[in-house]
Parts: sequence; structure tokens; C-alpha cells
Amino acid sequence: MTIVEGNKKPWESYYGPNMGYVQEQYELFTQDPSSVIPAYRELFEQWGAPPMSGTDARTNLNSGNAQSASGSVDIQLLQKAVTAGKLVWNIRTYGHLAADIDPLGISEDTDTSLLEPQHFELSEEDLKALPASLIWEGADGQTATGWDAIQRLRQIYTGPMAYEFSHVHEVQEREWLNRRAESRTSPAPLTPTERKALLERLVEVEQFEDYLHKTFVGQKRFSIEGNDVLVPMLDEAVRIMAEAGSSHILMGMAHRGRLNVLAHVLGKPYSKIFSEFHHAPNKDLVPSEGSTGINYGWTGDVKYHMGANRFVKDGETVQARLTLANNPSHLEYVNPVVQGFARAAQDDRRDPGYPKQDVTKAATILMHGDAAFPGEGIVAETLNFKALPGYQNGGTIHIIVNNRLGFTTDSGDSRSTYYASDLAKGYEIPIVHVNADNPEACIAAIRMAAEYRNRFKRIS
Repeated sequence: MTIVEGNKKPWESYYGPNMGYVQEQYELFTQDPSSVIPAYRELFEQWGAPPMSGTDARTNLNSGNAQSASGSVDIQLLQKAVTAGKLVWNIRTYGHLAADIDPLGISEDTDTSLLEPQHFELSEEDLKALPASLIWEGADGQTATGWDAIQRLRQIYTGPMAYEFSHVHEVQEREWLNRRAESRTSPAPLTPTERKALLERLVEVEQFEDYLHKTFVGQKRFSIEGNDVLVPMLDEAVRIMAEAGSSHILMGMAHRGRLNVLAHVLGKPYSKIFSEFHHAPNKDLVPSEGSTGINYGWTGDVKYHMGANRFVKDGETVQARLTLANNPSHLEYVNPVVQGFARAAQDDRRDPGYPKQDVTKAATILMHGDAAFPGEGIVAETLNFKALPGYQNGGTIHIIVNNRLGFTTDSGDSRSTYYASDLAKGYEIPIVHVNADNPEACIAAIRMAAEYRNRFKRIS
């Protein structure tokens, strides 16, 4: 029941779809008073009909278009507004199915009819009759009608970045994620200087890989090819984390692209990497992964298992220590190790009693293969640490380096889920898919992930 103060009419508390609902109830009341709840019956008997005048914009769906000649609400138009809202929900939830995130063009055709207005029996004229703000709360001044809103949302959710947020049950987080995705200004487009730096970085990555391919023919190098943008993405994540106050940035990854990450993100000298190709003794006698121990006196480790450290500096000031952990051939076993590194760096044990945790002191980034992420149980076990008091570390950014192949099989034979990332949905982890052939979209994606982690401290 609406509480009325003085001479204030209850209708002043209703507008938009809520006003439309009250008008619908009044229409039912005029036909049969017993068809509405007692509270509305009292309201209509005391105050009469709700206003139908077009003078108050709040009581109109679209400049009076929702009113019929008889003065009652146009139920059909109201229903179209509700249906258009369902279309918006579908675009947010299923837009990734039509997104431009498959540069190889080998994904199976997927039914995307749920994203079309025709699926809801909506025409372009129907949507143009609705104000954008009625069906999309994030509509700005450049988006006038419902048709404009649908076209804008389709552009956002089916572009080179695609989003899966509907499984995130924390309302505040999900709303932030949707606003962040739907904003025209966030993330800000790269400046000319940033674009030039990005191009230079990609050239370094590609030339390094090309040199290894031509110089060390037939030797294992687990190329980064196709995912070259991983290096500038890590650069950006490290920068954001360091500026946010993380004095330790811990990373873990398997073999794919590892030599390039060691060279360009960790700063391992080219000469040292090349010497490991040249001077590994008994190369021909070592098993394919170099990890069984039957290596005839060779006590070292293979080059694509090695870790490294470097200090991230702002001028002469050290901001953070960056560490890439050593990793064995069991590709994902490094995950809990790296997250444990971060938790140890976050705990302050100087005072008696239970350690005091500061999650801003250390940040974690893990890179996975797309076959290994759903295929190795250690991944799920590590994700389960997300909210456990003794293990959680304020959130880990996970990057699935998707080359569509496992070591022995392709994706169609390696998992039962649509995406490799579907495992993360069970832990309410937001998912952003991005086309690796669009470097600027990749930078925008990693910025979004890093900002989310720094804001909510709970990716996984």
C-alpha cells in the first residue's frame, strides 16, 4: 500500500513500467473490482483513475504513445516493452555465441536466433516506438530509441570481446561488470603512443619466435604463434597490479609461449635462452618431455621448465618483484604453488597470533592451455581455494591461451563443455572471451580483468 503524505497523490510515486502496471490494474478494476487485490481496490476507490495525461513524462512510455484514445494504457505496447527487456537479457547472456572470437573460423555453427528481435515477434518499428532508457538502463544520450539500444548492445556483446557474467550471483559485481562492458568510455581507447608501443612489442614477439623456428629446427619450443598478444597483455596486467600496490606479482604457466614470456616479460637475455638450445647435453637421448629422470647424467632441467625473476621499476624506484615459477611437465600443477606464493607474501606474521592478511601486497596471474584447463583436476581443486579462509589470496587472473589443441587431441575430442572456460562458471568467476587477432581488444580485456580483481579482490 502506498503511504500518502498530506495532499500528495499516490500516482506521483509511480512512473515508467510501474505506472503502466497501475494503469493496467485500474482497467481491470473498472471491468471487475474483485479482479484486483484489496490494496489497489482501496486506492482506486479513494483516488479514482491514475492520470493519463501526456504532460508528465514519467507517466508515459513514449510521449503518450502508450495511451489509447479512450484514455487507458496501451497494453500491447507495454507487453512489447517487457518483451524487448527479455531480448536485452538474451543479448547480454548469449551474445558470446555470435561474437567475433574465432579467428580460425572452425567453431561449430550455433543457433543465435535468441538474439534476434524476430524471435520475440518484435519489429524495427516496435522497437523504435520505445525509448531506449525503458529497456536499457545504461542508455546514453546517443541512444534514443529501443531499436538504437538493441543495435548498440549487439555491437558490444557480439564483437571481438564477448562476456559471460550471468552466472555471477553477486548483484553489485554483475552490475559493475555489465556497466563496464557497456560503457563507451571504459576502457578508454588506446592512445597513438600506446598503439605504437603495442605494435613494437608484437614485432619483438614475432621476430623472436621466427628466429627460434629457423635457427633451432626440430627442437621443442612450444611456440606462442597465434597468441602473440599474450606478452603485451602480461605487460599491461603487471603495470596495473604494480600501480595498485602489489609488491609481489606471481605468475605460473605451462610451456606454450613460455620462452617468449621469459624473454620479454621476465627479461631473460636472448643469449641465455639460445645457449640452452645449443648446450643441452645428450639432447638425442632425453625423453620428449625431458622430465622422466632417465637422462644419462644430465642433472639440469629443460629450457621450457625454467622460471625467472625481475624487478618492476618506475624510474629508479622498485615497484614490485615479478616471478615466473618453475613448472614441470604436469602442466597445471604450478597453479596451487603460485597461489601459495601469493598468500605467503600477503600474510604479516610479525605480531603474535593468526597472521594478518593484506591482499593488495601480492597478485597472481596464471596461464593455462585450453585442453588442460578443463582436463586436469588440479585446476578445479585450485579454483576451490577461492573463498577458503586459509587459502584465498584476493583473486587470481586466469588467462586461457587458446590454441584449440591439446597435446594429443583437438578440442572436439578433449572436453564435454562448449568452452574450455566453462569450468570457471561453477565458481562464479566472470569470463571474457577475446579475439587474439585483435590486440587492442585483448588489452581492453586484461584491463577489465585487472580492475575487477583490484576492486572486488575475488576473481578466484
